[in-house]
Amino acid sequence: MGKPEELRRGLWLLDTGQFGIPRYGGVYILRDGEEAALVETGTSLATQLVLRALEELGIPREGVRVIFLTHIHLDHGGGAGALVRELPRAMVVVHERGAKHLEDPSRLLASVEEAVGKRFPLYGTAVPIPRERLEPVAEERSFQVGDVEVVAVPTPGHAPHHLCFLLPRTGELFTGDAAGLYLEGRLYPATPPPSFHLERALESLEKLLSLRPKRLLYTHFGPADEPERLLRDYAGLLRWWVGKIEAALDSAANEDEALKRLLSDPEVLGYAYRGDPDKGELVMNIKGVLVYLARRKG
Repeated sequence: MGKPEELRRGLWLLDTGQFGIPRYGGVYILRDGEEAALVETGTSLATQLVLRALEELGIPREGVRVIFLTHIHLDHGGGAGALVRELPRAMVVVHERGAKHLEDPSRLLASVEEAVGKRFPLYGTAVPIPRERLEPVAEERSFQVGDVEVVAVPTPGHAPHHLCFLLPRTGELFTGDAAGLYLEGRLYPATPPPSFHLERALESLEKLLSLRPKRLLYTHFGPADEPERLLRDYAGLLRWWVGKIEAALDSAANEDEALKRLLSDPEVLGYAYRGDPDKGELVMNIKGVLVYLARRKG
C-alpha cells in the first residue's frame, strides 16, 4: 500500500488502503511524455498518498492535466477537491449530473452519511471545486493526455452520473463501479442507494461489451483479463441479486423484515467481503436495491 505498482509503461495503480483494507480501492496514474492524469482520487484521506506517489514517479504537480472521475461517490472522487488545490493545472472531468455536487458538496456529503451511517468517517470529506476547474461531460467525448486518447463513456445504472473511460489504443477500460467490484478474483455487486437502477446498469454493461475492451481496470480492485466474461457474469449477478432481494421483500411484511431475512441467508452473506466485518457495505448494497424496487413500484 502507498507505492504505485507499474501495470505497463506509462500506467500505474496506487493502492490507497481504502477503509483500512489492502487492495480494495485504487487510483490509476497515466502518463505520456510531459503530461499525466489521474483516474479516480479515492477519498480525501488518500490525498497525501497520491501526492507522494506522483513525486516517487517523478511527475511534477503541474504535469497532472486531468483528473478523470468515474463518479462522485466519495470512495472514487472525494479527494478531487483537495487534489485540485495541489495540482494547479488539473481539470476535473466528471459527468454533468455530478459536477454541481463537486462545486457544492454539501448535499453529496449528507447523502453519503445517510447511506453509510456510522462508517461515514472512513469516507473522509469533500472540498468544493471551483467551477472553472470542472469539465462536465454529457455524452461520449474524447480527451488527450499527451498523445494518449481517453474516451469518456456515460454508463448510468450504478449511479446516473457514472462514466467509464476507454483507452482505444490499448483497449484498457476503467470501469469505476459500472462492472461491480472485483476482489481477489470474485465479482461483488455495487448497488448503493439512492440511485441504483437495474435496467440502466444492464444497458451500460451492454454498451461496455460493444466497446470490445481487452482489459478491465477496476477501481475495486486492479486489472482483470477476460473482459467479455466478466461483464456478462456481472450482468447475471445483478439480475440474481435484485431477484433475490425482491423475493425476500415480496414474502416479508416490510423492508426491515426483508433485510433481516436477507442477512440470515447464506447466499447473501457470501457477498460480505472479508474487509466488511460489520456487514455495513453489504447492508448498503441491499438497501440500494430496496430503494430501486420501491421507486419501480411507484
